This record gives sequence, structure tokens and C-alpha cells, in this order.
Amino acid sequence: MVSRLKNVVSLLHEGGESGDEVDWAAAAADLDVPSFPVDYKSFVETFGAGSFENSLFVSIPRPGENAADLTVTRLPADALLSDALEEWQKKTDSDLYRLEDMLVWGETNGSDALCWVTSNPDPNRWPVAVWARQGGGWAVYDCGMTEFIVRLLGEDFSECPLSVATLWRRGEARFLNFREEERFLDEGVDP
Repeated sequence: MVSRLKNVVSLLHEGGESGDEVDWAAAAADLDVPSFPVDYKSFVETFGAGSFENSLFVSIPRPGENAADLTVTRLPADALLSDALEEWQKKTDSDLYRLEDMLVWGETNGSDALCWVTSNPDPNRWPVAVWARQGGGWAVYDCGMTEFIVRLLGEDFSECPLSVATLWRRGEARFLNFREEERFLDEGVDP
């Protein structure tokens, strides 16, 4: 699936920074998960933390640095106490999934949260859950992170799963690693 994603994603700066190294064992221990999905590990090694068209932001695990930007994390404790986050687009999903099992791997510029539901012991079987701020609550998609992005860029969703439709059915998108974005900004260029 990562190779299919590479086909629809163009890098903003071919010779620039891309990919991130992660101590996956330390990250798994830090976040109390058995491991991470293979497609996600490949994505991080290829692209790293950054954004698609400054619209969808992908985070990476940073063991011991949970407060850093673009860091994979659990839903915050105050969010778990919020009645607003108890809304589900399919009412039956509220019996199947728990907010405590959500692991946030991304967000949008529309304040949506993109998560995995980590209740399955096999990370490659974790579905993607999206809290669409303007979409009526949580929705769960039976696919991995890279398949979700490919489907978002393609025509596989009958309606946009996010509050912002910037990437929906776009066909392809530019991905910019956060280090490259910082480099551009330091050079006075708005990426």
C-alpha cells in the first residue's frame, strides 16, 4: 500500500529531507502497544512526520517526547471525559470501540483527529478512526493508515471522511516533511 501511496504523492522538494528514524521498540513500550502497523512504519521511513498540502498532518512516535509537535499520542485525559467525544456516526460502533483504545497518528487543519483503534493485538489489523469535527462524531474505517490516505485522495469514499475536503478526490498531493518545512521557512520561503 505504501508503494501505491508513493504513486499518488509527489514530494515537494525531491532532494530534501524525508523519512524519519524511530526506535520502534521504545515507542511501542512508551505508548503501551505491541508494535505499529507495517504500512505506517514504511510510511515513516519513506516520508516521516509532516503534512499533505498543509492540510493533513502525520505524526511519528517520539519516545519520551510526548509534548513535541507531530507526535503520536493517546487521546488526552480531558478529551476522554468529554461527552462530546462520545458521539458516533454509527450508533452500534459505540459498543465496539473505546476511546481509551484510540492512538492519534494524525490531524487536519480542520481540527479532526485521525487515530488507530488499538484493541486488536495485531497492529496490522487496527482500523482507522476519525473524529470529524463537523462530521457528527467518530467514524471507523476498516483499513490502515496508508490505505485511508490513498482512498481519501482517490474516489473510494462516497463522502469526505474529514471536516475539510482539501484532499478528498484530489488524485495526488504533495507531502512535506517537517524538517523541510522548517528549512524553507528559515530561507524565507513559504512552502
